[in-house]
Amino acid sequence: MPNRTRHIRGFLQQSDALSALLEEIQRRERLLAQVRRMLPETVQPHCRQATLEAGRLTLSVDSPAWIDRLRFLSPQFMDALKQQGVEVRECHCRVLPDQSPAPVKRVVEDVLPGRAAARHLNGAADCVGSAALAGSLRRLARHLAPDEVEASQPSESTDTPNA
Repeated sequence: MPNRTRHIRGFLQQSDALSALLEEIQRRERLLAQVRRMLPETVQPHCRQATLEAGRLTLSVDSPAWIDRLRFLSPQFMDALKQQGVEVRECHCRVLPDQSPAPVKRVVEDVLPGRAAARHLNGAADCVGSAALAGSLRRLARHLAPDEVEASQPSESTDTPNA
């Protein structure tokens, strides 16, 4: 017997609270589409949300630059909404910035100093008196810039002389 998959909406509608939230989201999406149709094409994509509560239409835009434009246009689209049977007494506009996550910086490139630091570490290794510390500094330099080969870097092999 094949396993029938169901859309998540069916499961969500089984809960009264979630069903009410879904209906509210759909109502707001319809209102936003209705308002956008009344706006000039240049303004439409900047209108992000529309809510209507107790006759108060609240429009959210993505930038403060569009608030004055919407306030200027509000009498026109409020009248058009009233003609379509929507009870609107006032219109408020607010800014709702873009909710997309900020770009992630490449931490490794920002933090690791690279070739310049590797040269400095190799130089410091040449000047220290401790062979163990010099070896550690050279290993760190190789880690920072594996392709950086210093001419002054001695081999770290532990050859034992033949007796």
